Amino acid sequence: MYEKSPHSENDHWVHDRDQLLIQMMWTTGARITDVLDMRTDKINFNNRSITFLVRKRKNTKRADGQWWHTITIDMETLNEIMNYIHTWNVRGLLFPSYRNSDKQLTRQAVALKLKSLAETIGMTRNIHCHLWRHGVAMFLQAQGIPIELVSYHLAHSSTTITLSTYATLDALQERKIFDSLGVRLR
Repeated sequence: MYEKSPHSENDHWVHDRDQLLIQMMWTTGARITDVLDMRTDKINFNNRSITFLVRKRKNTKRADGQWWHTITIDMETLNEIMNYIHTWNVRGLLFPSYRNSDKQLTRQAVALKLKSLAETIGMTRNIHCHLWRHGVAMFLQAQGIPIELVSYHLAHSSTTITLSTYATLDALQERKIFDSLGVRLR
């Protein structure tokens, strides 16, 4: 993403890293800080899952206050992760900084890059990382995924948070539900 180096925008590794980062934001629905902290040793290729630390989770049963969350990853994304790791010999942080592979990319750097990309394609809406989280909640809900699963996927402590903040219906979804149920208002 946006890093203060004139050659970094043309670097193939940065391009691949950024492309996977955006994919992981969508696939996991995780907060950007949680995505940026993802590690290669927490990916289970056999079980098609990733485990990551959820930093903003308030309700935790662990004495150390940390809450680890495991979700399933689809095969296409898993293949992209595997190719990225093997092509660029990535170890440790999945999304390291360009200048220091021991440090993670910052959320500010991602936000600047997203803003730049939005401007490039002529988007006038304020684009920010958290839109992916809202978007995946609405997408999963529109696919008919039970709200309990959407809530689990987003690492919410309850479905109330998911329903009140993330999963909202629009007119197209309303029509689809009415049509599928055979509901006629007249």
